[in-house]
Amino acid sequence: MSALQSLSPGAFLALILGTLYGSLGHLVFGRRLVHLPLFLLTGIASCMLAWGFHLQFFHQLPAPGGLPIVEASAVAWLLLSFVAAWRRFVL
Repeated sequence: MSALQSLSPGAFLALILGTLYGSLGHLVFGRRLVHLPLFLLTGIASCMLAWGFHLQFFHQLPAPGGLPIVEASAVAWLLLSFVAAWRRFVL
């Protein structure tokens, strides 16, 4: 539990949101269970990137914990789509 206490609220929210988007991306695009870690890591990494680089284009929308939800969602689904297309052609 101490590891979660050291996370900032934005990073924790990015972790939870990225896990949700990675799971949903695997549900929509995935074919095998072995691809689940790829989708999870992509979802988490994309939300962490949006939080880390402070990608906020719509300043009037709230950003709980410093995480811009709309931008993190857009980046996550864009990268998940790229991973799904890459997985389809390569793997």
